Amino acid sequence: MTRNKSNTSNVRTPLNSALISIALVLFDGAMAWLAMLMAVRLRYDSINRPIQADIDHRSAIVAAIVAVLVWAFMRQDRAIWRFTSLADFRRLLAGVVVVMLIVPLVLFLGFERGEHFPRSAPFIAGLLFALGIILSRLIAMVIRNGDVRALYRSPSHFSHDAILVGQASNLYNYLRDSSRRDRAKGFNPVGLIETSGQYAGRSIRSVPVLGKPDDLAPIYRKLAARRDRPLHILSLDPNPDRQLTQHLIKVAAELDAPLSRSAPGQNKGLTRFEAADLIGRDPRLLDMTPVSQLISGKRVLITGAGGSIGSELSTQIARLAPSHLALVDVSELNLFNLERHLAPLQPYAHSAPWRTYLGDVCSAGRMDEIFAAERPEIVLHAAALKHVPSGERNPVETLRTNVLGTHVTLDMCEIYGVEHFVLISTDKAVDPANVMGASKRVVELLTLARQSQVPTMHASAVRFGNVLASTGSVVTLFEEQIAAGGPVTVTHADMNRYFMTVEEASSLVLQAAALNAAQEAETAHIYVLEMGDPVNIAQLARNLIRLRGKVPEEDIEILYTGLRPGEKLSERLTHSEEMLSPTPVSGVARFDALVVDPTSILRRVDVLLDAIDRRDRVQIKKALTGLLKGYAPKDTLDGLQPIHDLPAPANIPGLKSPRSGPSSQ
Repeated sequence: MTRNKSNTSNVRTPLNSALISIALVLFDGAMAWLAMLMAVRLRYDSINRPIQADIDHRSAIVAAIVAVLVWAFMRQDRAIWRFTSLADFRRLLAGVVVVMLIVPLVLFLGFERGEHFPRSAPFIAGLLFALGIILSRLIAMVIRNGDVRALYRSPSHFSHDAILVGQASNLYNYLRDSSRRDRAKGFNPVGLIETSGQYAGRSIRSVPVLGKPDDLAPIYRKLAARRDRPLHILSLDPNPDRQLTQHLIKVAAELDAPLSRSAPGQNKGLTRFEAADLIGRDPRLLDMTPVSQLISGKRVLITGAGGSIGSELSTQIARLAPSHLALVDVSELNLFNLERHLAPLQPYAHSAPWRTYLGDVCSAGRMDEIFAAERPEIVLHAAALKHVPSGERNPVETLRTNVLGTHVTLDMCEIYGVEHFVLISTDKAVDPANVMGASKRVVELLTLARQSQVPTMHASAVRFGNVLASTGSVVTLFEEQIAAGGPVTVTHADMNRYFMTVEEASSLVLQAAALNAAQEAETAHIYVLEMGDPVNIAQLARNLIRLRGKVPEEDIEILYTGLRPGEKLSERLTHSEEMLSPTPVSGVARFDALVVDPTSILRRVDVLLDAIDRRDRVQIKKALTGLLKGYAPKDTLDGLQPIHDLPAPANIPGLKSPRSGPSSQ
């Protein structure tokens, strides 16, 4: 799905802009003609005399011609009507005065010394002309903006000068709102960069539009040379497209210019650009109404609750008034941090509606204790080992945690009558090339197969791209490397990945639960977020370096290290045979993920789990190959090789090494 297509049909060419300017000047000329015609006729009517020597038409034509010439000389055509300011009105009134001074002079010199021209006509015509042009601007402002109150804007000596970049409407709104605020806390706009390119050479609220984004660098250098203090660049589009974002960041880094942007949301002020601004699309704001209806008053359990996604899920659900919230994690530190994070949400003078549990999802006994105590109605399974390089180094542990942990959790869901189960998967489950992706594809199949065996439970899965700022995220790594002065390590120049924010990922999980609740329990679905185009990792690294005011390859080196075991250049969100269909929620798609032979899937998963339990790597390979069509396990499953050439361990009576059989190979 694409977001920011070029709106070529709406962009005015220089010829169109010139024609519009001419038309507006001619309109004001016509207003001058009408005002003078009415003034002369009113004056003659007041003395009850016939008009002499056709002076009404002569003076009206002269007034129109003079007005057009004066308007062209004073560049009155530069002001955009719907963005008019008080300063523009002052310039218009000055132009009216000039026109009304010149008209009698022209009549005097060229038309019989102005005989029969009433002396009071310029005053009357001036009032009518001024009234007409002011009303026309006000009407344009009301129709297009709905607001004519904020007409005052003046610079502050305590503010920083700034170039504003954005769409015309956003530029106008900022200028309008800044006139209402304390001037010492804002910026002095010295020029505008309008992103469509159609208003270059004109002005918005008396601030000149200096050009389009491609002109920013030379314009900045010219204006900055006249100032002692740094000239700021402000981007006023809350969610600019990726191309514009990259251009602004590049220019700001090269010029060492302070760069800020409008924070998303109403009246959120300004903030700096962050990694989330580089994904090239608006963050998905999903409809939480059905989610709230599903969660409210229900008992919810989250596994992996202390992780990046799990903690965000916990926070969002805690705000939706569940009956009780059980938070399970294997890390004591994660649970400690989660409790601190949730503390502000605890109702005053009431016990917290949540409880944390230290537990391993692979431990059936521990999970049975937790399920028996909590009796959850909704289970969100986020517990997993998710890092590809670690999974390649520790394949058996990755398979054990991801496959056995999901199997145990599904067992508990069936035993205790859970109504809704959501599995968190990954785009690496599509045509997996590594152990982590293979394990996630296996648990997708396991979830779908178990759904067919337990028709009373609504089961679904969600596939994520890379989650920004999650634990171990490439963005977090880049930020740390930049802070340390480099180098920034990128595996391959052509690597691309889909990205989403933690908030988007958590909302998608909840949306999947709500959407699946409205479907037949016999049908399982896999949900994905429409995430636009993938992001090039090398470009992401360069832009992050620029975000921190550095220049790539000059201030911070980019080092290409080569693909790591199990990595692919690009990921996909769906298999080639999976056909996505839209859902009632904009931005979320799904496909019906039916398994032809669920009994066979469950039997093969049991074989895999038995091999994992025995740490039989040969059988693990065979089981994975049987489950996943086209998957070829790498040599990472061949076993650990001794690092040191040392004697065999001692044979102590009564103690037996658990290593035996194929697992020792």
